[in-house]
Amino acid sequence: MGKNKKVGIAVIIVIIFIILIFNANSKSNLIRQMQGPIEGTESVLTSGNNLIVISKNNHTFTWQWDNLRKWPMVAKPNAAFITPVFDNKIVYNLSNSGKLILTDLKAEKEISSLSLPYGSEPKRVKTSSNHNFGIVSFIENDVLKLALFDSALKDLSIVFQKDTNEEKFTLNDFDITDGADLIAGTGKKDKAWIFVKDIKNDKIVFEKTFDEYNQFTIVEFSPDGKTIYVAEKVRFILALDSQTGAVVRIYEMPEYQTPAHQKQNISCLAISPDNKVLAVDTEPACTIWFWDIASGKKIDEIHASDLTVSDIAFSPDSKYLATGCLVSPEIKIWKVPQLK
Repeated sequence: MGKNKKVGIAVIIVIIFIILIFNANSKSNLIRQMQGPIEGTESVLTSGNNLIVISKNNHTFTWQWDNLRKWPMVAKPNAAFITPVFDNKIVYNLSNSGKLILTDLKAEKEISSLSLPYGSEPKRVKTSSNHNFGIVSFIENDVLKLALFDSALKDLSIVFQKDTNEEKFTLNDFDITDGADLIAGTGKKDKAWIFVKDIKNDKIVFEKTFDEYNQFTIVEFSPDGKTIYVAEKVRFILALDSQTGAVVRIYEMPEYQTPAHQKQNISCLAISPDNKVLAVDTEPACTIWFWDIASGKKIDEIHASDLTVSDIAFSPDSKYLATGCLVSPEIKIWKVPQLK
């Protein structure tokens, strides 16, 4: 046998060994797999002790984090979008209307409701990490508006607006702090764009563009509201100071070969409730990366699925991570890697 052939065989053996170790590590972190929505998962959230999975048809599947063996509670409202709020309730937008409805987790009883301005077009709703406050985006007379509501859904107050005719911009995502002090929005204004507004004082804290990035697609406040995490779509997560906009740290995922019809992208991110771990999923690798927030060092990575990971959420005690799949019912629970 020639020397080159022996070297080639040795390389193949080493590669197979590495793959086997990687797969073994991924499987060892898997705690449980549950049956979620048949049509696939749009988002995964933790609200109190509830693990709430929202399907692509805007149906909710609710488990208790401390009893995942029990069958989930399922609600199927006629919703255009839906989100959980504080105290075992959900808010949804009634399909083909501008009406927001507050109901219980089974969507059996309407508790209260609010109507958006006549003729407005609702786009999206998102809540703070403690689900005490929410933001709904809508278009009214070509003006993009973000309106604040609390978990009782008693009133809507406009906290941000921008005329789409006066400025060319795209708002991809927004978030709000747990105390409804700050709101952040990200997207594109020629280049990657982010703003932060002080809601209580009604003033812009900062507004910045980053020439080195094409756009920002995801934004999340840390639990303490001091840091903002923004994804630039492909490989980088920026941690910014929420008061100054200064870049505190940049988290980078490696570039890898993708199929011709797919491009590498960041699909979702989550910050643990104890503010110690950052988790980010990158597609089409279906790989979740974990970082120690304090040191900025990578802790571990897991291959979460053979299909597209749609969203992730930490458990209330930060010990576990739930993952949803965009095109299948699989809901997986993973043990969060330990800090090194």
